[in-house]
Amino acid sequence: MASTSCVNCTENTASDKITRVMIIDDSPLMCRALENILQEDPGIEVAGCAHSGQEALELLSEKECDICTLDVHMPGMNGITVLKHIMVKHPMPTLMVSAFTSDGARVTFDALRYGAVDFFQKPSSAGDNDLASQSEALRQKVKAAARVKVEAARYLRLKLVSRKEGRAPETDTGSMKLNIISTSTGGYSSLLSLLPSLDADLDGPVFIFHGIDDQALEAFMDYLRSYVKLPVQRARDRKEIVPGMIYFLGRGETVSFEQQAGKWVANVSRRPDLPGQEGPVDLALLSASEHFGKDARAVFLSGDDPQGFTGAKEVLRNGGSVLVQRPSTCLSPDLPERLLNELDGVGAREVALTEIAEIISSGEK
Repeated sequence: MASTSCVNCTENTASDKITRVMIIDDSPLMCRALENILQEDPGIEVAGCAHSGQEALELLSEKECDICTLDVHMPGMNGITVLKHIMVKHPMPTLMVSAFTSDGARVTFDALRYGAVDFFQKPSSAGDNDLASQSEALRQKVKAAARVKVEAARYLRLKLVSRKEGRAPETDTGSMKLNIISTSTGGYSSLLSLLPSLDADLDGPVFIFHGIDDQALEAFMDYLRSYVKLPVQRARDRKEIVPGMIYFLGRGETVSFEQQAGKWVANVSRRPDLPGQEGPVDLALLSASEHFGKDARAVFLSGDDPQGFTGAKEVLRNGGSVLVQRPSTCLSPDLPERLLNELDGVGAREVALTEIAEIISSGEK
């Protein structure tokens, strides 16, 4: 029997801006907590709450919803199984909600391979952020996820690989190529598709901006290490960078580059977004264009974070290249579409993810 404890959906209209959410969690207490958090935003309406996978599928066939939140661990039909049914029977953006233990993190990232848009850690007073901050972050994630193009979701088949150590830099460090990747909403899927396809013998490092918090970042890097041929680590300040490595930047971090005694060094610093000033991605691209010139490459994947326009223009001006994931393949095509419109005729290339991997691996522009 469908739960009646939540607010019912009203009729959907073309002009309606309300985001309608279905909550799926076996805990009635968590359902009520999530419902209370979400409905603090007048732009969000809880369409229903389901306490099992079967109940969720029944409600989704009756209700008009824009997005659902889905508990990773549920008795009976678990979260992954429910997600598979949703993507086949009621395709819609799905936000996984997890306690994010070690096991929970792996299952959560597995869900992203089956079409989930993003995930969120269950609100808890034990976290680094207070409940008010966690609640606001959840509301923002729900609204952002509700805008994604669920038709771009696809199942990703990944193969386990043996780990590889980063190569020592070549004697001629001036020839090293530098890749900087920027992504946000929908970026997990794009990265899980792109990074395992990169060749193990890259002629330069890859720096990635994803804008996620430290706990999620560390868990995601650990997950990637099982499927990516290249070593994956956090970018560290004043550390030498070498070819054949993947470096992730944390939320609010940026990086600049310099040569010291014939070695390339990354300078990592905090850079919060400030109105009217270049953000972390722009600053990194400006430094890359200055020091690497034609050997700098900017790559923009699925996302809606409006960063990188200034830096991308400078990369192109100095002879580097800019690759943009084909918007039709992005869960969130906002940034790729804007970049292509902004840089139309300037040199930015619209390419498929498989092409991006081939271009980076081959070293071509």
